[in-house]
Amino acid sequence: MAGHASGLRTIRPVSYQETDSRFRTVNDANGMGRALMEQCDPADPAYRQAAGFCIAFAEGTVTPEQVRADFIQALTSAGVFVREG
Repeated sequence: MAGHASGLRTIRPVSYQETDSRFRTVNDANGMGRALMEQCDPADPAYRQAAGFCIAFAEGTVTPEQVRADFIQALTSAGVFVREG
C-alpha cells in the first residue's frame, strides 16, 4: 500500500475566503499550514493550537477531524469566512 508511505495525510476539504473574490480549498497539513500562516495572527491561541495540531496530524498523532476542527476555529477566530460542505 503506497498511499500511507508517502506521509501525505488528508482531511475532508475545507474552503475559505482567501480574497474578496476567491476561495481556496485545502485538504492536507501543508495546505492548512500555509493558510494559517497567511490568514492568522501568530499570537492568537487558536492559531497556535491549530498549528500544533497540523504538525501532530502530519506525524499521525491526531485525527483528521481533530485537526480540521481546530483549523476551522483558527480561521474563524481570524475573521476568515469558512464555507462548510
